[in-house]
Amino acid sequence: MKYIFLLSVAFVLVVTACNKDKFTTIPQVEIKSISPTTVEHGSVLNMKGSFTDQEGDLDSVLIVYKWYNGATVVRKDTFRYSFEGLQIPVKTREADLEITFEYNTNNIPDLVPLPGVSIRDTTATLGLIIKDKEANRSDYKESEQIRLKKP
Repeated sequence: MKYIFLLSVAFVLVVTACNKDKFTTIPQVEIKSISPTTVEHGSVLNMKGSFTDQEGDLDSVLIVYKWYNGATVVRKDTFRYSFEGLQIPVKTREADLEITFEYNTNNIPDLVPLPGVSIRDTTATLGLIIKDKEANRSDYKESEQIRLKKP
């Protein structure tokens, strides 16, 4: 009888832990892909991801751009991207994200411009942090490394 009770309690704990609500007050973000993996002057770069937020009160996306020399970060920029630019309806609690960048040119004004490398080819990553109207910030999530070709 004692073992049946303990097994019942263990079962309830496992089921409760597995059904944990994925929506939290602190926004959650995930980067699913970035393409292409080699980027030339004037190329369009596409980063896809997703987010969840319990209140659906998202305000902005912080994009973190890192250049590498081998394994060492040699330049890091952070810029704010308005959540309205993602064309996601207000009060959305969960959605896919798609942010498109233009590398080293500004031929398409609707795209986020990324500065180019001038001396040599390098690698880079793009990271995301999502911020809501109450100043809650998601954890930092970073893309796979991509290769940037010099102009």
